[in-house]
Amino acid sequence: MFGYSLRNRLLVLIGATTLSLFIVCALAISILFEATLWSEFDSALKDRARSLGQLIEQEEYGFSFEWLEGVGLPAPISANQEALTIWCDGKVLEVLPPKAHPIAMPSGYSLSSEQRFFNTKLESGSKARAIEYRFAPRIVFDADENQLRQLQQPRVSLVFARTTADVEKTISRLRWTMGFVGMIGIMGTLGVSWLAVGFGLSPLQATARRIAAIRAGTISERLDDGKSQPQELRPLINTINQLLSRLEKALTRERSFSADVAHELRTPLAGLRAQLDLALSRPRASEEYTQTIRKCLEITTQTGAIVECLLETTRQFADRNANEAIPLFDMISSIFNEFEKTIRLRELRVENEVPKSTAVNSDRQSLTIILRNLIENAVSHADRSSLVSVNATRDNANLRITVSNQASSFPAADIDKVFDRFWRADTSRRETGRHSGLGLSLCQRLAERSGATLHASYDDGLFKMELVLPIESP
Repeated sequence: MFGYSLRNRLLVLIGATTLSLFIVCALAISILFEATLWSEFDSALKDRARSLGQLIEQEEYGFSFEWLEGVGLPAPISANQEALTIWCDGKVLEVLPPKAHPIAMPSGYSLSSEQRFFNTKLESGSKARAIEYRFAPRIVFDADENQLRQLQQPRVSLVFARTTADVEKTISRLRWTMGFVGMIGIMGTLGVSWLAVGFGLSPLQATARRIAAIRAGTISERLDDGKSQPQELRPLINTINQLLSRLEKALTRERSFSADVAHELRTPLAGLRAQLDLALSRPRASEEYTQTIRKCLEITTQTGAIVECLLETTRQFADRNANEAIPLFDMISSIFNEFEKTIRLRELRVENEVPKSTAVNSDRQSLTIILRNLIENAVSHADRSSLVSVNATRDNANLRITVSNQASSFPAADIDKVFDRFWRADTSRRETGRHSGLGLSLCQRLAERSGATLHASYDDGLFKMELVLPIESP
């Protein structure tokens, strides 16, 4: 009804809590107040019954009632609100108001009790509360010892009843007053709570506005996590700041990557345009057109290699395939077969020294791309008529795959640059037309994603790439 919001939830909780506390307190006050009223009412009944008992005397041949002895004495009760019945040995001695029905006494009375209270009704039908008071009237004649002992026993029951209309009216007024005051109090509490909750949530709303104001150009900004923020909000702000830091780093990498791609693609596209402009500048022989087309094809092939590596990078980081057991010897042999033409043209010797029983539990697609790039790099840049070898060794829980080739012209000082994007040791090489400078960078990123590490080393003309997989063989 009100929508799902923290403010509404807090208001509902505060309202429910306030209502519960009010009900409990109202019930407790009502019970205590009503008990006090009834206790005072019973105390007044008791005092009145005792005072009426003082008006009854024991004579030699019966009882006398002082309000009947004189002429014109008023009745000791209010006829409309009170009633009086005097019993003795199960017989009615006197009833007031006159001609009214005697007040019946409930059963279960203990003779040892001097008094008891019970509810009844007056002659008019209104509710009343009565007290039965057992006592021995005052003796007004000379009695012997036996008579005195007998007459001093409580044998007269004075039943006095009074209407409870005033008490019930007071209780009803109390309940209505408490209900009205409670409703006003709850509404006031909810109103104050609405303002208090809004004030308490203002830091959260301010933080939400700060977050909404962050754009790509202002992603370097951070939220204030100092003492001005509530303690409960600081963990959330710290988490958001950490997320913004990661996003900033990722955005910086993507911007750098895009700039590198644009710079790398601009060179072959400029060369392609230059070749086409030159070919169209004047009529040429068919052999010159054929040569221009071949140069354009080489440039197009190189550009296609860059685009292909970019697509593979995006695809691999978007998909996460399940690991599986991979026969390593068969995979490497299959990759060598893919580059058979290059190996034959460059008169290379290749050796697959991986034991045939070696298997690795990894992501097949990622591992294939890594090994294909490493082997392609080796057969493309190895010295002509040299050896390219692949071997695998176990080191505790790690599997080390090493791809090595002779590269006497490799600049040893640039060994740390081999994983930089678009870096090539020989920028003039155009033998295969597929070297974009993204291969080893892609391999390193895929290896890190798989929990592996990739190292490059160069020693005495031997170039090595070592892939360390922290995966046990099945």
